[in-house]
Parts: sequence; C-alpha cells; structure tokens
Amino acid sequence: MEEDRSWMYNGRRKRNQVSADWILKTTDFLDRAFSRDTSGDGVMCPCNYCNNTRPQTRDTMRKHLFKHGFRPEYTVWVYHGESDSDPTRDDVLRQRTFDEDGDAEVHRMDDMVDDVRDAHISVEEEEPEPIARAFYEMLTASNQPLHAHTEVSQLDAITRLLAVKSQFSISIAGFDALLNVFGALLPQGHKLPLNLYEAKKFLSALNMPYEKIDVCPKHCMLFRKENSEKTHCDKCGESRYMEVQNSYGEKKQLKFPMKVLRYLPFIPRLQRLYMSEPQAKQMTWHKYGHRYHPNKIVHPADAEAWKQFDPDFSEFASDARNVRIAIATDGFNPFGMGAASYTCWPVFVIPLNLPQVFASRNTTCSSV
Repeated sequence: MEEDRSWMYNGRRKRNQVSADWILKTTDFLDRAFSRDTSGDGVMCPCNYCNNTRPQTRDTMRKHLFKHGFRPEYTVWVYHGESDSDPTRDDVLRQRTFDEDGDAEVHRMDDMVDDVRDAHISVEEEEPEPIARAFYEMLTASNQPLHAHTEVSQLDAITRLLAVKSQFSISIAGFDALLNVFGALLPQGHKLPLNLYEAKKFLSALNMPYEKIDVCPKHCMLFRKENSEKTHCDKCGESRYMEVQNSYGEKKQLKFPMKVLRYLPFIPRLQRLYMSEPQAKQMTWHKYGHRYHPNKIVHPADAEAWKQFDPDFSEFASDARNVRIAIATDGFNPFGMGAASYTCWPVFVIPLNLPQVFASRNTTCSSV
C-alpha cells in the first residue's frame, strides 16, 4: 500500500510555521536520507530552492526544508532511497505494455522511457545544464502516479497513449477526444494531460532537435549560413522555392522550398549517450569491453585500421570516452518502385564506441 505523504505539504503552511507531525516525519526523512550518505559529501536537498540539484549537509537541509518547504509533488523519494534500483519499483510504477504481436512502436516507446530513467543526478555543486536538468525533472515525474488509486505512473500513461496514437494513426482531434473521455473517467485530481499539446509538452525533455535546411533541387548547394537569404542556386540557377506563373507570364516564387535537408545535430545525441551512467560506461566498451572470442573480430576496434589509428592519433586515443563514428549513406524510394529511382538519401552516423548490439539503437540519421 502506498504511503500517504500529504504531510509534506499539509504540515507546513508557510515559512517556519509547521506542525509537530511535520517536524517528526521530516526528522525521519532526514534519518533515512543520510543513512545512505557513506561518503560524507552530503545528500541532494529536496527543498523548493535546491530542487534536488545540490547536495547539502543534514543541518543545512533541515534549515532549507523549514525555510522553503519540500519541492512540489515530491512524494516518491527517488533521490533519497527510492531509486530505480529498488526491487519493488518495477512492480509498482513500471508496467510495460505489449500488444499481442509485440508491437515495435510500443517497444521503442518503452526503450525511450528506460533511457530517461537511467539518468543519474550529478553529485557536483554546480547547477546541471538545462538539458540535463530537464531530464532529471522528467525522471522525477516518471515516478508520480497518474492518480491516487493506481500503480501506473504519469509518464507511463502518456507514453502508452502516444504509442497507440502512432500505431493506429489517430488524428489530433481524435486523440484529444480520447483524453477527454479518459479524464472524465479518472478520479478527481488525476494527472492525465488535457490534449496532445499538453502531452507533448510533458515529454519535451525527450525531444531531440533537428534542423530543416533548404537545398538546391539539383543538390548543388545548401541555403544556409552566408547563403541563407539567397533565392536561386549560385551554380545552376535553379529556384530555391516553388514557382508559379501569373496571367502575364511572370514567375513568382512561393515560400515552399523545392527540396529540404533534415539535419539531426550530432552533438546533442552524443551528450545524451553520456547522460545515462550505464550507457556512459558502454561508451568505453571498445577499449575495456571483454571479448569472448579474442582471436576473432567482434568489434571494429579489433581491426587493423583501428589499431593503426590509435598510434597515429595517440592524444585522441588516450581517452576512451572520445567518440569514434562511422558514416554511411545510400538512396531509397519510400513510395514504391513505380516512382523515381531514389527520393531519399539518408546519412547514418554510427557511434563505434558502443558494443555492436547497442550501436544500431543510437544511430543518427539526416536525409534529403
């Protein structure tokens, strides 16, 4: 049965005005939190000011809690003993959804949620960078039950519904209508979003940026940086935008590009690989990973080209965390063989540090 922790907020009306029950249970909380502090470096402070981002001593944390109170909705103490390593956590707040065929869309959504849950708080004094902070807030939210009478977390509920929307191609209006029906059926005070916009906003920490770049229809140049304002290709003279002809035979450009490159920046994706402690360790596998077949090439690091690269670039090779990548490209036609031979040319960027079983999951792709 879930422990009632409403005392964290009901027992403190304002600064230094707290109930005896609040003092007693806050002391118990401090005892529990600092019983795990074997290093003496302090414990993440859950006050409304530190927001679980700064380690503090017991005395300082006690003062902060009296002054600022607990951060909102911190009823599952993920930073103070109720971490994702707890044996009951998967049973209580993690209920995977699989359809009868083991739908791949649901599996991918579950993998995405797992990646977020793998994120670990830094024990350093400075504030986390904005991307990391968003992940940590998402981690906390993932442990909030959808309502008081369920074992399904808010994050699980939203990701499951979005997976179903994608699987069955539900329209935005249809998805919003479903959320309204579900919301009316749930108990008062539930945390299900009102519409698709609110659902995507909740998952915004999972989003990865991408950039759309206009391209010459004949692939001569990109309209970016110093060429971002040009309307025609410097080499072939082709129009950047679609053109229409008026009744006088004059051509006019519309604001619809003829061809677009979708570029997924590589650096944010590399940063995400290092935001999960288990995955960050895997990023050094190429150097420290165990080979069960030492006489066979089981990883590109076992090949002669890799071994020759290390002495040629010894400074880069000295740190196993430096990322080595492979780039591959080929064209394909997503609309069937009846159309043009090639309509898409994806460029795949593959991190080679990882064991090969993980590398395919973390491939970055840009396409024209």
